Amino acid sequence: MAGRLMAGTAKTGARTRMTLRSRLIIIAVSVLVVVGVGIGAASFLTVRSALMGDLDSQLQEMSEQAGGQARPPGDPGPGAEEPPGPGLRYLFQPGVGDGAVVVADGPDEDRGLIARTGSGEPLELSAEAVAAFAEAGKAEDGRPRTVTVPELGSYRIVAVSETIGAGTVTTVFGLPQSRVDASLRQIAVTTALVVGAGVVLTAALLGVLIHRQLKELRDVARTARKVTELDLREGKPELSLRVPAELSIPGTEVGDVGASMNTMLDHVSGALDERYRGNEQMRRFVADASHELRTPIATMRGWADLTRPHRGDVPGEVRVSLEKIDAGAARMSSLIDDLLLLARLEAGRQPLEEGTTDVSALLIELIEDIHVVNRSHDISLDLPPRPLEVRGSSDRVRQVISAVVTNACAHTPPGTCVNVEAHVEGGDHDAEVVVEVADNGPGIPAEILGKVFDRFVRGDSSRARADGATGGSSGLGLAIVKGLIELMGGSVAVDSSAAGTTFFLRFRAA
Repeated sequence: MAGRLMAGTAKTGARTRMTLRSRLIIIAVSVLVVVGVGIGAASFLTVRSALMGDLDSQLQEMSEQAGGQARPPGDPGPGAEEPPGPGLRYLFQPGVGDGAVVVADGPDEDRGLIARTGSGEPLELSAEAVAAFAEAGKAEDGRPRTVTVPELGSYRIVAVSETIGAGTVTTVFGLPQSRVDASLRQIAVTTALVVGAGVVLTAALLGVLIHRQLKELRDVARTARKVTELDLREGKPELSLRVPAELSIPGTEVGDVGASMNTMLDHVSGALDERYRGNEQMRRFVADASHELRTPIATMRGWADLTRPHRGDVPGEVRVSLEKIDAGAARMSSLIDDLLLLARLEAGRQPLEEGTTDVSALLIELIEDIHVVNRSHDISLDLPPRPLEVRGSSDRVRQVISAVVTNACAHTPPGTCVNVEAHVEGGDHDAEVVVEVADNGPGIPAEILGKVFDRFVRGDSSRARADGATGGSSGLGLAIVKGLIELMGGSVAVDSSAAGTTFFLRFRAA
Protein backbone atom coordinates (compact mmCIF):
# COMPACT_ATOMS: atom_id res chain seq x y z
CA MET A 1 0.00 0.00 0.00
CA ALA A 2 2.79 2.37 0.96
CA GLY A 3 4.67 1.49 -2.24
CA ARG A 4 1.61 2.23 -4.40
CA LEU A 5 1.10 5.52 -2.54
CA MET A 6 4.72 6.56 -3.10
CA ALA A 7 4.51 5.59 -6.77
CA GLY A 8 1.31 7.61 -7.16
CA THR A 9 2.93 10.58 -5.45
CA ALA A 10 5.96 10.35 -7.75
CA LYS A 11 3.71 10.24 -10.83
CA THR A 12 1.74 13.23 -9.57
CA GLY A 13 4.98 15.14 -8.99
CA ALA A 14 6.15 14.32 -12.51
CA ARG A 15 2.87 15.62 -13.97
CA THR A 16 3.10 18.73 -11.84
CA ARG A 17 6.62 19.51 -13.01
CA MET A 18 5.67 19.29 -16.72
CA THR A 19 5.13 22.75 -18.20
CA LEU A 20 1.96 23.79 -19.97
CA ARG A 21 3.94 24.20 -23.20
CA SER A 22 5.18 20.61 -22.98
CA ARG A 23 1.70 19.28 -22.25
CA LEU A 24 0.19 21.17 -25.21
CA ILE A 25 2.91 19.91 -27.56
CA ILE A 26 2.47 16.33 -26.34
CA ILE A 27 -1.30 16.52 -26.80
CA ALA A 28 -0.98 18.05 -30.27
CA VAL A 29 1.66 15.52 -31.35
CA SER A 30 -0.47 12.66 -30.00
CA VAL A 31 -3.42 13.86 -32.06
CA LEU A 32 -1.18 14.19 -35.11
CA VAL A 33 0.18 10.69 -34.62
CA VAL A 34 -3.32 9.25 -34.34
CA VAL A 35 -4.52 11.15 -37.42
CA GLY A 36 -1.35 10.33 -39.36
CA VAL A 37 -1.55 6.64 -38.51
CA GLY A 38 -5.24 6.62 -39.46
CA ILE A 39 -4.59 8.33 -42.80
CA GLY A 40 -1.61 6.08 -43.50
CA ALA A 41 -3.56 2.95 -42.62
CA ALA A 42 -6.50 4.05 -44.77
CA SER A 43 -4.18 4.82 -47.70
CA PHE A 44 -2.39 1.49 -47.33
CA LEU A 45 -5.62 -0.47 -47.20
CA THR A 46 -7.03 1.42 -50.20
CA VAL A 47 -3.94 0.78 -52.32
CA ARG A 48 -3.81 -2.86 -51.18
CA SER A 49 -7.45 -3.34 -52.12
CA ALA A 50 -6.81 -1.83 -55.55
CA LEU A 51 -3.71 -3.93 -56.20
CA MET A 52 -5.30 -7.13 -54.97
CA GLY A 53 -8.43 -6.36 -57.01
CA ASP A 54 -6.32 -5.90 -60.12
CA LEU A 55 -4.50 -9.18 -59.41
CA ASP A 56 -7.83 -10.97 -58.87
CA SER A 57 -9.12 -9.56 -62.17
CA GLN A 58 -6.09 -10.93 -63.97
CA LEU A 59 -6.60 -14.24 -62.23
CA GLN A 60 -10.27 -14.36 -63.23
CA GLU A 61 -9.44 -13.48 -66.82
CA MET A 62 -6.79 -16.19 -66.83
CA SER A 63 -9.26 -18.82 -65.61
CA GLU A 64 -11.88 -17.77 -68.16
CA GLN A 65 -9.46 -17.91 -71.08
CA ALA A 66 -8.13 -21.27 -69.96
CA GLY A 67 -11.65 -22.62 -69.63
CA GLY A 68 -12.30 -21.98 -73.32
CA GLN A 69 -9.50 -24.29 -74.42
CA ALA A 70 -10.74 -27.70 -75.66
CA ARG A 71 -8.91 -31.01 -75.29
CA PRO A 72 -7.80 -32.33 -78.72
CA PRO A 73 -10.03 -35.23 -79.93
CA GLY A 74 -8.84 -38.74 -80.60
CA ASP A 75 -6.32 -41.08 -79.09
CA PRO A 76 -2.79 -39.76 -79.05
CA GLY A 77 -1.56 -43.25 -80.03
CA PRO A 78 0.63 -45.72 -78.32
CA GLY A 79 3.81 -44.33 -76.81
CA ALA A 80 2.74 -40.75 -77.34
CA GLU A 81 2.79 -38.35 -74.43
CA GLU A 82 -0.63 -37.51 -72.99
CA PRO A 83 -1.45 -33.92 -74.04
CA PRO A 84 -2.09 -31.52 -71.18
CA GLY A 85 -5.60 -30.65 -70.15
CA PRO A 86 -7.28 -27.41 -71.20
CA GLY A 87 -6.10 -25.44 -68.14
CA LEU A 88 -2.52 -26.53 -68.51
CA ARG A 89 -2.51 -25.74 -72.25
CA TYR A 90 -3.17 -22.12 -71.39
CA LEU A 91 0.45 -21.69 -70.32
CA PHE A 92 1.62 -22.71 -73.78
CA GLN A 93 0.14 -19.55 -75.28
CA PRO A 94 2.48 -16.66 -76.02
CA GLY A 95 2.38 -13.64 -73.75
CA VAL A 96 1.62 -15.47 -70.49
CA GLY A 97 3.15 -13.61 -67.56
CA ASP A 98 6.23 -14.91 -65.81
CA GLY A 99 5.39 -17.08 -62.79
CA ALA A 100 1.80 -17.92 -63.81
CA VAL A 101 0.85 -21.37 -62.48
CA VAL A 102 -1.79 -23.91 -63.47
CA VAL A 103 -2.26 -27.12 -61.47
CA ALA A 104 -4.68 -29.84 -62.54
CA ASP A 105 -5.85 -32.27 -59.88
CA GLY A 106 -8.09 -35.12 -60.97
CA PRO A 107 -8.43 -38.91 -61.42
CA ASP A 108 -6.43 -38.96 -64.65
CA GLU A 109 -4.28 -35.89 -64.21
CA ASP A 110 -2.12 -34.64 -61.32
CA ARG A 111 0.47 -32.22 -62.54
CA GLY A 112 1.33 -28.53 -62.51
CA LEU A 113 3.14 -26.13 -64.84
CA ILE A 114 4.68 -22.72 -64.32
CA ALA A 115 5.41 -20.17 -67.02
CA ARG A 116 8.97 -18.88 -67.11
CA THR A 117 10.09 -16.03 -69.33
CA GLY A 118 12.94 -17.11 -71.60
CA SER A 119 12.00 -20.78 -71.74
CA GLY A 120 10.25 -22.21 -74.74
CA GLU A 121 7.60 -24.10 -72.80
CA PRO A 122 6.25 -24.03 -69.26
CA LEU A 123 8.22 -25.91 -66.65
CA GLU A 124 6.96 -28.71 -64.49
CA LEU A 125 6.25 -27.94 -60.86
CA SER A 126 7.74 -30.05 -58.12
CA ALA A 127 5.53 -32.61 -56.38
CA GLU A 128 5.56 -30.51 -53.17
CA ALA A 129 4.37 -27.41 -55.05
CA VAL A 130 1.67 -29.37 -56.86
CA ALA A 131 0.45 -30.84 -53.57
CA ALA A 132 0.39 -27.39 -51.94
CA PHE A 133 -1.62 -25.85 -54.79
CA ALA A 134 -3.96 -28.85 -54.95
CA GLU A 135 -4.60 -28.72 -51.20
CA ALA A 136 -5.34 -25.00 -51.36
CA GLY A 137 -7.71 -25.53 -54.25
CA LYS A 138 -9.98 -27.95 -52.41
CA ALA A 139 -12.09 -25.08 -51.06
CA GLU A 140 -15.45 -25.00 -52.78
CA ASP A 141 -16.17 -21.27 -52.48
CA GLY A 142 -14.43 -20.37 -55.73
CA ARG A 143 -13.08 -17.10 -54.36
CA PRO A 144 -9.47 -15.95 -54.82
CA ARG A 145 -7.20 -16.51 -51.84
CA THR A 146 -3.55 -16.17 -50.94
CA VAL A 147 -1.38 -19.20 -50.23
CA THR A 148 2.29 -19.68 -49.50
CA VAL A 149 3.93 -22.37 -51.60
CA PRO A 150 7.34 -23.88 -50.79
CA GLU A 151 10.12 -22.53 -53.02
CA LEU A 152 7.68 -20.18 -54.82
CA GLY A 153 6.44 -17.81 -52.11
CA SER A 154 3.04 -16.13 -51.94
CA TYR A 155 0.52 -16.80 -54.73
CA ARG A 156 -2.98 -15.56 -55.40
CA ILE A 157 -5.04 -18.54 -56.58
CA VAL A 158 -8.51 -19.45 -57.69
CA ALA A 159 -9.81 -23.02 -58.17
CA VAL A 160 -12.23 -24.12 -60.91
CA SER A 161 -13.82 -27.58 -60.84
CA GLU A 162 -15.26 -29.32 -63.90
CA THR A 163 -16.54 -32.79 -64.68
CA ILE A 164 -14.61 -34.61 -67.37
CA GLY A 165 -15.75 -38.09 -68.18
CA ALA A 166 -16.47 -40.02 -65.00
CA GLY A 167 -14.42 -37.82 -62.72
CA THR A 168 -14.07 -34.25 -61.49
CA VAL A 169 -10.92 -32.25 -62.28
CA THR A 170 -9.98 -29.25 -60.13
CA THR A 171 -7.80 -26.73 -61.92
CA VAL A 172 -5.95 -24.21 -59.77
CA PHE A 173 -4.85 -21.00 -61.47
CA GLY A 174 -2.27 -18.88 -59.67
CA LEU A 175 -0.40 -15.61 -60.13
CA PRO A 176 2.60 -14.57 -58.06
CA GLN A 177 1.78 -12.02 -55.31
CA SER A 178 5.40 -11.04 -54.71
CA ARG A 179 5.17 -7.87 -56.81
CA VAL A 180 2.06 -6.75 -54.97
CA ASP A 181 3.67 -7.52 -51.61
CA ALA A 182 6.82 -5.62 -52.59
CA SER A 183 4.74 -2.64 -53.69
CA LEU A 184 2.77 -2.72 -50.43
CA ARG A 185 5.95 -2.88 -48.38
CA GLN A 186 7.33 0.10 -50.26
CA ILE A 187 4.08 2.00 -49.75
CA ALA A 188 4.08 1.16 -46.02
CA VAL A 189 7.68 2.38 -45.58
CA THR A 190 7.04 5.53 -47.60
CA THR A 191 3.83 6.28 -45.71
CA ALA A 192 5.56 5.75 -42.34
CA LEU A 193 8.43 8.06 -43.34
CA VAL A 194 6.06 10.74 -44.63
CA VAL A 195 3.83 10.54 -41.54
CA GLY A 196 6.86 10.54 -39.20
CA ALA A 197 8.47 13.50 -40.96
CA GLY A 198 5.16 15.34 -40.95
CA VAL A 199 4.68 14.72 -37.23
CA VAL A 200 8.24 15.87 -36.42
CA LEU A 201 8.02 19.02 -38.54
CA THR A 202 4.54 19.83 -37.26
CA ALA A 203 5.66 19.27 -33.64
CA ALA A 204 8.59 21.66 -34.16
CA LEU A 205 6.30 24.25 -35.73
CA LEU A 206 3.75 23.80 -32.94
CA GLY A 207 6.52 24.19 -30.35
CA VAL A 208 7.50 27.56 -31.82
CA LEU A 209 3.89 28.74 -32.17
CA ILE A 210 2.88 27.58 -28.67
CA HIS A 211 6.00 29.20 -27.20
CA ARG A 212 5.03 32.50 -28.79
CA GLN A 213 1.39 32.19 -27.77
CA LEU A 214 2.37 31.55 -24.14
CA LYS A 215 4.59 34.63 -23.94
CA GLU A 216 1.86 36.66 -22.27
CA LEU A 217 1.29 33.93 -19.71
CA ARG A 218 5.03 33.83 -18.99
CA ASP A 219 4.98 37.59 -18.43
CA VAL A 220 2.21 37.14 -15.86
CA ALA A 221 4.19 34.36 -14.18
CA ARG A 222 7.29 36.56 -14.16
CA THR A 223 5.38 39.21 -12.25
CA ALA A 224 4.20 36.62 -9.73
CA ARG A 225 7.75 35.32 -9.35
CA LYS A 226 9.07 38.83 -8.65
CA VAL A 227 6.40 39.26 -5.97
CA THR A 228 7.52 36.04 -4.26
CA GLU A 229 11.10 37.37 -4.15
CA LEU A 230 10.08 40.44 -2.15
CA ASP A 231 10.84 40.46 1.59
CA LEU A 232 7.60 41.69 3.15
CA ARG A 233 8.19 40.44 6.67
CA GLU A 234 9.61 43.60 8.20
CA GLY A 235 9.62 47.34 7.58
CA LYS A 236 7.17 49.24 5.46
CA PRO A 237 5.88 46.98 2.69
CA GLU A 238 6.41 48.17 -0.87
CA LEU A 239 4.17 45.98 -3.01
CA SER A 240 3.97 48.09 -6.16
CA LEU A 241 4.43 45.24 -8.66
CA ARG A 242 1.42 44.61 -10.89
CA VAL A 243 0.66 42.71 -14.07
CA PRO A 244 0.92 45.15 -17.04
CA ALA A 245 -2.37 46.71 -18.08
CA GLU A 246 -2.32 45.11 -21.54
CA LEU A 247 -2.13 41.67 -19.91
CA SER A 248 -4.90 42.24 -17.37
CA ILE A 249 -7.86 42.97 -19.63
CA PRO A 250 -10.66 40.50 -18.78
CA GLY A 251 -12.13 38.48 -21.58
CA THR A 252 -9.23 36.16 -22.38
CA GLU A 253 -7.60 33.43 -20.31
CA VAL A 254 -4.43 35.46 -19.75
CA GLY A 255 -6.40 38.66 -19.17
CA ASP A 256 -8.60 36.97 -16.55
CA VAL A 257 -5.53 35.61 -14.73
CA GLY A 258 -3.76 38.98 -14.90
CA ALA A 259 -6.80 40.89 -13.65
CA SER A 260 -7.33 38.41 -10.81
CA MET A 261 -3.67 38.63 -9.82
CA ASN A 262 -3.76 42.43 -9.77
CA THR A 263 -6.88 42.33 -7.59
CA MET A 264 -5.19 39.86 -5.25
CA LEU A 265 -2.06 42.04 -5.08
CA ASP A 266 -4.23 45.06 -4.26
CA HIS A 267 -5.80 43.15 -1.39
CA VAL A 268 -2.43 41.92 -0.13
CA SER A 269 -0.93 45.40 -0.39
CA GLY A 270 -3.83 46.84 1.58
CA ALA A 271 -3.48 44.14 4.25
CA LEU A 272 0.27 44.77 4.52
CA ASP A 273 -0.32 48.50 4.85
CA GLU A 274 -2.83 47.86 7.62
CA ARG A 275 -0.39 45.54 9.36
CA TYR A 276 2.38 48.10 9.10
CA ARG A 277 0.18 50.85 10.46
CA GLY A 278 -0.91 48.58 13.32
CA ASN A 279 2.69 47.69 14.13
CA GLU A 280 3.70 51.33 14.03
CA GLN A 281 0.86 52.24 16.35
CA MET A 282 1.87 49.43 18.68
CA ARG A 283 5.51 50.54 18.67
CA ARG A 284 4.51 54.15 19.40
CA PHE A 285 2.19 52.99 22.14
CA VAL A 286 4.90 50.82 23.72
CA ALA A 287 7.46 53.60 23.49
CA ASP A 288 5.07 56.24 24.83
CA ALA A 289 3.78 53.96 27.58
CA SER A 290 7.32 53.03 28.59
CA HIS A 291 8.31 56.67 28.77
CA GLU A 292 5.22 57.51 30.79
CA LEU A 293 5.79 54.58 33.16
CA ARG A 294 9.43 55.43 33.81
CA THR A 295 8.62 58.36 36.07
CA PRO A 296 6.14 56.64 38.42
CA ILE A 297 8.37 53.53 38.55
CA ALA A 298 11.39 55.69 39.39
CA THR A 299 9.31 57.45 42.03
CA MET A 300 8.18 54.13 43.48
CA ARG A 301 11.74 52.83 43.64
CA GLY A 302 12.89 56.09 45.21
CA TRP A 303 10.30 55.91 47.97
CA ALA A 304 11.09 52.22 48.45
CA ASP A 305 14.81 53.05 48.78
CA LEU A 306 14.00 55.62 51.49
CA THR A 307 12.54 52.84 53.62
CA ARG A 308 15.64 50.64 53.53
CA PRO A 309 17.33 52.15 56.64
CA HIS A 310 14.09 51.76 58.66
CA ARG A 311 12.95 48.29 57.62
CA GLY A 312 14.36 46.76 60.76
CA ASP A 313 12.07 48.93 62.89
CA VAL A 314 8.80 47.86 61.26
CA PRO A 315 6.81 44.64 61.69
CA GLY A 316 7.90 41.63 59.63
CA GLU A 317 4.87 41.70 57.35
CA VAL A 318 5.53 45.35 56.48
CA ARG A 319 9.21 44.60 55.83
CA VAL A 320 8.38 41.72 53.50
CA SER A 321 5.82 43.87 51.67
CA LEU A 322 8.40 46.62 51.16
CA GLU A 323 10.92 44.12 49.80
CA LYS A 324 8.32 42.73 47.39
CA ILE A 325 7.49 46.26 46.24
CA ASP A 326 11.19 46.99 45.72
CA ALA A 327 11.76 43.76 43.73
CA GLY A 328 8.63 44.28 41.60
CA ALA A 329 9.59 47.90 40.86
CA ALA A 330 13.09 46.78 39.82
CA ARG A 331 11.69 44.12 37.53
CA MET A 332 9.17 46.54 36.05
CA SER A 333 11.94 49.06 35.42
CA SER A 334 14.01 46.41 33.65
CA LEU A 335 11.02 45.36 31.56
CA ILE A 336 10.31 48.94 30.54
CA ASP A 337 13.94 49.41 29.50
CA ASP A 338 13.71 46.24 27.38
CA LEU A 339 10.48 47.41 25.75
CA LEU A 340 11.99 50.79 24.91
CA LEU A 341 15.14 49.21 23.47
CA LEU A 342 13.14 46.71 21.41
CA ALA A 343 10.83 49.45 20.10
CA ARG A 344 13.85 51.52 19.02
CA LEU A 345 15.47 48.50 17.34
CA GLU A 346 12.34 47.60 15.40
CA ALA A 347 11.77 51.20 14.39
CA GLY A 348 15.41 51.60 13.32
CA ARG A 349 15.95 54.47 15.75
CA GLN A 350 18.59 52.79 17.91
CA PRO A 351 21.97 54.43 17.10
CA LEU A 352 24.90 52.19 16.15
CA GLU A 353 27.72 52.53 18.66
CA GLU A 354 31.01 52.00 16.83
CA GLY A 355 34.06 50.52 18.48
CA THR A 356 35.91 47.27 19.02
CA THR A 357 35.61 44.81 21.87
CA ASP A 358 38.00 42.14 23.11
CA VAL A 359 35.58 39.22 23.26
CA SER A 360 38.09 36.93 24.97
CA ALA A 361 38.52 39.22 27.96
CA LEU A 362 34.80 40.01 28.02
CA LEU A 363 33.86 36.33 28.08
CA ILE A 364 36.26 35.53 30.93
CA GLU A 365 34.80 38.32 33.05
CA LEU A 366 31.21 37.56 32.03
CA ILE A 367 31.41 33.82 32.75
CA GLU A 368 32.89 34.50 36.19
CA ASP A 369 29.97 36.81 37.04
CA ILE A 370 27.33 34.40 35.69
CA HIS A 371 28.92 31.46 37.50
CA VAL A 372 28.55 33.26 40.81
CA VAL A 373 24.83 33.77 40.24
CA ASN A 374 24.16 30.31 38.74
CA ARG A 375 26.06 27.90 40.97
CA SER A 376 23.62 25.07 40.20
CA HIS A 377 24.90 24.88 36.60
CA ASP A 378 28.22 23.61 35.26
CA ILE A 379 29.47 26.51 33.11
CA SER A 380 32.64 26.09 31.05
CA LEU A 381 34.56 28.38 28.67
CA ASP A 382 36.70 27.41 25.68
CA LEU A 383 38.81 30.16 24.07
CA PRO A 384 41.64 30.10 21.53
CA PRO A 385 45.05 31.35 22.67
CA ARG A 386 44.82 34.37 20.39
CA PRO A 387 42.59 37.25 21.63
CA LEU A 388 39.41 37.75 19.61
CA GLU A 389 38.17 41.24 18.75
CA VAL A 390 34.82 42.17 17.24
CA ARG A 391 33.19 45.33 15.94
CA GLY A 392 30.71 46.81 18.37
CA SER A 393 30.55 48.58 21.68
CA SER A 394 31.55 46.59 24.75
CA ASP A 395 28.20 47.21 26.48
CA ARG A 396 26.14 45.90 23.56
CA VAL A 397 28.34 42.86 22.98
CA ARG A 398 28.19 42.07 26.70
CA GLN A 399 24.40 42.51 26.70
CA VAL A 400 23.98 40.09 23.77
CA ILE A 401 26.23 37.33 25.12
CA SER A 402 25.01 37.76 28.68
CA ALA A 403 21.38 37.45 27.61
CA VAL A 404 22.01 34.17 25.77
CA VAL A 405 24.13 32.58 28.53
CA THR A 406 21.69 33.73 31.24
CA ASN A 407 18.82 32.36 29.12
CA ALA A 408 20.57 28.96 28.92
CA CYS A 409 20.99 28.87 32.70
CA ALA A 410 17.52 30.20 33.52
CA HIS A 411 15.58 27.86 31.25
CA THR A 412 17.33 24.57 32.01
CA PRO A 413 17.14 22.44 35.18
CA PRO A 414 19.90 22.45 37.85
CA GLY A 415 22.93 20.37 36.96
CA THR A 416 22.81 21.30 33.26
CA CYS A 417 26.18 21.81 31.55
CA VAL A 418 26.52 25.09 29.68
CA ASN A 419 29.57 25.43 27.42
CA VAL A 420 30.65 28.75 25.87
CA GLU A 421 33.09 28.56 22.98
CA ALA A 422 34.52 31.26 20.68
CA HIS A 423 36.45 30.89 17.43
CA VAL A 424 37.07 32.65 14.10
CA GLU A 425 35.51 31.67 10.77
CA GLY A 426 36.07 33.04 7.26
CA GLY A 427 38.94 34.85 5.55
CA ASP A 428 40.67 38.15 6.15
CA HIS A 429 37.97 40.27 4.49
CA ASP A 430 34.87 38.43 5.73
CA ALA A 431 36.10 37.00 9.02
CA GLU A 432 33.55 36.41 11.76
CA VAL A 433 33.94 35.68 15.46
CA VAL A 434 31.45 32.95 16.37
CA VAL A 435 30.41 32.56 19.99
CA GLU A 436 28.59 29.25 20.60
CA VAL A 437 26.51 28.80 23.74
CA ALA A 438 25.53 25.13 24.09
CA ASP A 439 23.63 23.34 26.84
CA ASN A 440 22.54 19.74 27.30
CA GLY A 441 19.10 20.68 28.60
CA PRO A 442 15.76 19.36 27.37
CA GLY A 443 15.80 21.41 24.17
CA ILE A 444 13.38 23.93 22.69
CA PRO A 445 9.98 22.60 21.54
CA ALA A 446 9.81 22.18 17.77
CA GLU A 447 6.63 24.25 17.49
CA ILE A 448 8.37 27.40 18.78
CA LEU A 449 11.93 26.79 17.57
CA GLY A 450 11.37 28.82 14.41
CA LYS A 451 10.07 31.85 16.32
CA VAL A 452 12.24 31.97 19.46
CA PHE A 453 13.57 35.38 18.38
CA ASP A 454 10.09 36.91 18.18
CA ARG A 455 8.64 39.07 20.93
CA PHE A 456 6.90 37.48 23.92
CA VAL A 457 7.74 33.91 22.87
CA ARG A 458 8.25 31.53 25.80
CA GLY A 459 9.07 27.87 25.98
CA ASP A 460 7.05 25.19 27.73
CA SER A 461 7.52 24.09 31.30
CA SER A 462 10.61 22.04 30.45
CA ARG A 463 12.65 25.17 29.68
CA ALA A 464 10.53 27.92 31.25
CA ARG A 465 11.94 29.92 34.10
CA ALA A 466 9.88 29.57 37.27
CA ASP A 467 11.57 31.99 39.61
CA GLY A 468 9.07 33.55 41.94
CA ALA A 469 11.36 36.39 42.82
CA THR A 470 11.80 37.54 39.29
CA GLY A 471 8.31 36.64 38.15
CA GLY A 472 9.25 34.49 35.15
CA SER A 473 10.50 35.30 31.65
CA SER A 474 9.18 38.31 29.74
CA GLY A 475 9.89 36.76 26.32
CA LEU A 476 11.85 39.81 25.14
CA GLY A 477 15.44 38.73 25.74
CA LEU A 478 16.10 36.83 22.50
CA ALA A 479 14.21 39.41 20.43
CA ILE A 480 16.57 42.08 21.82
CA VAL A 481 19.57 39.81 21.15
CA LYS A 482 18.56 39.46 17.50
CA GLY A 483 17.97 43.20 17.09
CA LEU A 484 21.27 44.22 18.74
CA ILE A 485 23.50 41.71 16.94
CA GLU A 486 21.98 42.59 13.55
CA LEU A 487 22.49 46.27 14.38
CA MET A 488 26.21 45.45 14.77
CA GLY A 489 26.26 43.65 11.41
CA GLY A 490 26.15 40.12 12.81
CA SER A 491 23.57 37.36 13.04
CA VAL A 492 22.18 34.81 15.47
CA ALA A 493 20.91 31.28 14.91
CA VAL A 494 19.81 28.37 17.06
CA ASP A 495 19.89 24.60 16.74
CA SER A 496 17.96 22.48 19.22
CA SER A 497 17.04 18.85 19.78
CA ALA A 498 16.26 16.53 22.66
CA ALA A 499 20.04 16.35 23.34
CA GLY A 500 20.38 20.08 23.94
CA THR A 501 20.39 23.57 22.44
CA THR A 502 23.15 25.61 20.79
CA PHE A 503 23.01 29.34 19.99
CA PHE A 504 25.41 30.69 17.36
CA LEU A 505 26.30 34.38 17.78
CA ARG A 506 28.22 35.74 14.79
CA PHE A 507 30.04 39.09 15.18
CA ARG A 508 32.06 40.92 12.58
CA ALA A 509 35.74 40.45 13.32
CA ALA A 510 37.66 43.67 13.96
